[in-house]
Formats: sequence, structure tokens, C-alpha cells
Amino acid sequence: MIELLVVIGVLGILATGLLAAVDPFEQLKKARDANYRNATIETLNAFTRYYATHGYFPWNGTGTIPVGCESVTAADAAYYLVPANSIGGTAAVDARTTLTDCITNSLIADGELKTSYSSGLQTSLWVSSGSKTQIRVCFAPEGKALRRDATTSYLMDDTGAVETIAAATGVPPACPDDTAANDLCMQCFQ
Repeated sequence: MIELLVVIGVLGILATGLLAAVDPFEQLKKARDANYRNATIETLNAFTRYYATHGYFPWNGTGTIPVGCESVTAADAAYYLVPANSIGGTAAVDARTTLTDCITNSLIADGELKTSYSSGLQTSLWVSSGSKTQIRVCFAPEGKALRRDATTSYLMDDTGAVETIAAATGVPPACPDDTAANDLCMQCFQ
């Protein structure tokens, strides 16, 4: 009986060590990042398919521009940024509503995205367009693995009147960076 208790105790110690080594919270962040990355790529693909069908992005069309897309223009900044999901601040909420309306009235209306594409998304997606033929869709990863990844090389500058995303600069560059305080490093697809 004592031997059985010793074996159970050893197994408990090993299980505790394994749990500490795996870091379950980091695993949850990795899973969410995989979901965010898939949503980002799917959004980019939907905009690309829309462009292939129509010959322009929803905000660059001639004639009737879908509701919500009329204020998304390259003239607003080097890259016009709007979050696709909830973040704080009145301007951010207005921008989120604008992009949500634009996606609903263009990509979803054309069947490029399902109506529920963002239902499980718990982060912001940032869409930027610097020209009539260019688009970039970005998200800020949560997990340390993606924050350290070389593809997380874009930095959001939220200090000006209009937020911009550009390649990180400096020596060493500001991104990639896995510190918890740096949530401005973005992974972008174009």
C-alpha cells in the first residue's frame, strides 16, 4: 500500500512539472492566434476575390460604392486603418462600424465571406490600402511564439491623428517583440 502511495506521489510530481513546462495559458494564446491568423488571411482572400471579380476594391469603385466603403480611401493616410472588431474609443468604434458595414455590403453581399466569419473573433483586424491595387490585413498576436516570429514585423503607430502600420525600424527593430506590453506589433498579410 505504501508503494502505491509513493508511485501516485511521483506521478503527481511529474504531472505538476509537465503542466508547468507546457504553460497552458500560452497554449490558449497560440490557439487564438491561429484563429486570428486564419481570419486575417480569409479576409485578405475575400478582398482579393472581390478585386478579381470587380477590378477594384470596394472603396475604389466607380458609380455606387457599397455603404460603409465610401469613407475608406487611400487619401486619408499612407495606409488607412480601421479595426474590424471591438476596441475602445469613439473614433475606433466609428471606424469599426464603417468597416463592418463595408464588409457586409460588399464582401458578404457578393458571397466572398460568410455572415458569421467574425463571430468567434476576439481581436481587431486592421485593413490598410495604400493604393488602388494594394491591400494589407493585419492583426496583433497574443502568444509569445508569434510575437517573436519574423513575420510579426509591422508596427502600428497610434500617435498621430490617423493610425498607420509600417515596417518596424530601429536597431534592433521594434518588432518582433514578445514583451507583454508591446501590443502594437502586427503580423500582416498582403
